[in-house]
Amino acid sequence: MSRPSLSSLKTFEVVARLGSLRAAGEVLHITQSAVSHQLRRLEDNLQVQLLEKKGRGIRLTPKGEQLALRLREGFQRIDDALDSITSSTAVEQIRIMCLPSIAVRWLIPRLNRFRNLHPDYAISFQYIDTSSTDVAPDIDIQITWFDGKPPGNFHKTMLFKGDTVPVASPLYLQTIAPIKYPRDLLRLDLLHDATADPWRYWFQGQGLNPSHLDRGMFYQDFNLLSSAAIAGQGVALCPPRLIEQELANGTLEVLFTDRANSSRAYWLFSHSDPRPAVREFMAWLQQEAGEPEVGLSAD
Repeated sequence: MSRPSLSSLKTFEVVARLGSLRAAGEVLHITQSAVSHQLRRLEDNLQVQLLEKKGRGIRLTPKGEQLALRLREGFQRIDDALDSITSSTAVEQIRIMCLPSIAVRWLIPRLNRFRNLHPDYAISFQYIDTSSTDVAPDIDIQITWFDGKPPGNFHKTMLFKGDTVPVASPLYLQTIAPIKYPRDLLRLDLLHDATADPWRYWFQGQGLNPSHLDRGMFYQDFNLLSSAAIAGQGVALCPPRLIEQELANGTLEVLFTDRANSSRAYWLFSHSDPRPAVREFMAWLQQEAGEPEVGLSAD
């Protein structure tokens, strides 16, 4: 058996971490077909199946999970070796993998507060497009949502809840009759994320069982969904912590405080023994997350 190339091993490690060939290609700056070629070559070299299809996606075989774990450890050792020969005067870098919605709407607007406290730290961002609980060796902190308590052995702390409330722009509210009861929302333009399920659960919590929710507009990305609500296109279910600025300046208004996605929360993941700079950043994140919600009573 010939030894596989380092590039094919790295490609597999990234695919295993992200769970997506497309996402791996974006991280590695190669095409999805190049990712597939690297994976096939690796399996041919090892004569072992590492991945298998699951619906429209992929999943690791038991051998694949074993290899992915060892590769994460190996690449972490390489990173540690490189860090050990770096000059002590080098800028301390904190590497964050984060959902776009968290980065754009919650973390980046606050980041200057941390930079004022620690001007010598450099912070780098990468987007994550899945709710993965595994923290890659080359990442210090990962922030994503999860329904219920996340599994896995990585250190995890809940930052804040991700349950949602119905909100709308005054621009939109000016064009409709006054809203008094939850059933009034059934006659309005409802905006959805990937599915209509959050709205369906919200109405069921009000004792209502609508059958026409699939006629609304769908936005898979939360930034698109919230932008549509701000633009006056309809009513959306949004996590209050991700629209704090809009609630504070009146760009969006909460219509009812009853919530959907009640089991959802945003979590902070890290390795078990982070560097001092990473611990300082994590403590600052938790302090920021402890601020009360704008426009709603704290739970």
